[in-house]
Amino acid sequence: MDALCSRFMMCFLLMILFYPSVNSMKFSRNRMRYYRDKVKSMFYHAYDSYLRYAYPLDELKPISCQGMDTWGSFSLTLIDSLDTLLIMGNESEFIRAANVIIDTVKVDANVNVSVFETNIRVVGGLLAAHFLSGRVAGMKQEAGWPCSGPLLRLAERFAQKLLPAFNTDTGMPYGTVNLRYGVHRYETPITCTAGVGTMILEFGTLSRITGER
Repeated sequence: MDALCSRFMMCFLLMILFYPSVNSMKFSRNRMRYYRDKVKSMFYHAYDSYLRYAYPLDELKPISCQGMDTWGSFSLTLIDSLDTLLIMGNESEFIRAANVIIDTVKVDANVNVSVFETNIRVVGGLLAAHFLSGRVAGMKQEAGWPCSGPLLRLAERFAQKLLPAFNTDTGMPYGTVNLRYGVHRYETPITCTAGVGTMILEFGTLSRITGER
């Protein structure tokens, strides 16, 4: 078996070393600008339609143009869009949307939420927006940034609401938690690999920046 593995590794390395390289397509500046503008147009088509037809609900149903709450009634698409707005260079809309989220999103609602989705989309979205907000000239930063700020505090509050889901024999979280009352007594312990393994990014970032373990 060892000899077979060695031969396989040798063939694999030789293939990497001597296989003809693939020349990637090169884009002209005009071509890159075309695709850049196309991406921005697609984003704003989705974002503006959400604001027009679905806000303050979580998502827009694209065929019926109706809004729906899917993951907890957090105006989720607005949170999801914060970092993209800054990457697109739209600082004024970022500031407006961030202030709306800070003022209106409820952390203690009596609602059952997916631990996984709330972590990656709400906690993760707020953390990304918090860190990117440091480059926004028109947004006043608190003393001590990046270790303080309203978006960071909101992310931390959501993460704290998810913590009861980790009170299991294994430490692997339940799939669902109620933001006000915690885990239902009959909640199933069955979860998925992503629901267990991807929490470290957001929770690790929060621990690092807040000092809370």
